[in-house]
Amino acid sequence: MKKKKTMVSLWGDHIVISSLFIGLAISLVFVAITFGIIEILAIYNSAIASNKKDLIYGFGTLSVLIAFIINNFWIKPQRNIIAKVEEKPIENPEVKE
Repeated sequence: MKKKKTMVSLWGDHIVISSLFIGLAISLVFVAITFGIIEILAIYNSAIASNKKDLIYGFGTLSVLIAFIINNFWIKPQRNIIAKVEEKPIENPEVKE
């Protein structure tokens, strides 16, 4: 018997809640690694220490983008699409009664 996964509705999509937390953890890890590397490099290099703010913006954005791409492959949303079709009579101008 398959274990039922808890799903939550988020912005119109249904996702597994464990995947949501794993995606958040991946994003936080990437950002923390980026900030940590910049802080360590700033200790040893004075040029990096003077431009630390710019590096955090640039590489922080890059790490968030990489985490976003990984999360897009990891989390598979379950969309519920409901299509309503109204039947209209087809009018053919060539056929006359």
